[in-house]
Amino acid sequence: MKEPQFIKTTIENPKNRKLLKDFLMLVVASVVFHFLYWNTDMNSWLFGPFTDRVFDFFTLIAYTGSKMLMNTFSSLDFVCENSSFYFIQPNEQGQLQCYATMQIIHDCSAIKQIMQFLLLIVLCSGKWWKKAIYFVGGSLVIVLFNILRIYLLTDLFGHNPPQFQYYHDWVARPIMYVVIFALWAVWIQFFAYSKPKDDCPQDKRSLPSSDLPTAD
Repeated sequence: MKEPQFIKTTIENPKNRKLLKDFLMLVVASVVFHFLYWNTDMNSWLFGPFTDRVFDFFTLIAYTGSKMLMNTFSSLDFVCENSSFYFIQPNEQGQLQCYATMQIIHDCSAIKQIMQFLLLIVLCSGKWWKKAIYFVGGSLVIVLFNILRIYLLTDLFGHNPPQFQYYHDWVARPIMYVVIFALWAVWIQFFAYSKPKDDCPQDKRSLPSSDLPTAD
């Protein structure tokens, strides 16, 4: 009997009900977003004739950032050209040859994740001016995590090309959804609802002397 009573008490708690409502909104909005994204021309709805330019711009950011990290931290030999990484190594004759090529394409731009994050923020509770600021900051976080993700995948691809697809699909891609969920959770926890002001405790100095606590 204790467990049903605990569940009932938990659900009847106003804060928990609000959190449950927000979480259900997150799930439904994410499912609807992905259905529309993969089955309609959503990019053209949002960006119109500027679609290619927008994707080219964000793809360039992802490519430039990952190239900078590769040049700084990777031990591999590679050449960069046209948003692609060409990994090279000496052959038996001592001549350099390309053994693997990785291209940063529009799907690597993180625009999809930014649009999903925008939808969630729009649907969440909160003041619009706070939403605008948080969306800009959250989008920057998504872009930076995306650069880090592409760098790690690129370095992995150069070291072990056969393992790339597995880590791309089952590790790197879910990480971006974890980032979006974390941004949503931070918004719900700290910014979505105004916190009630606590009543200020009465200053003890204003209390009559007879009301002051005394030691026995």
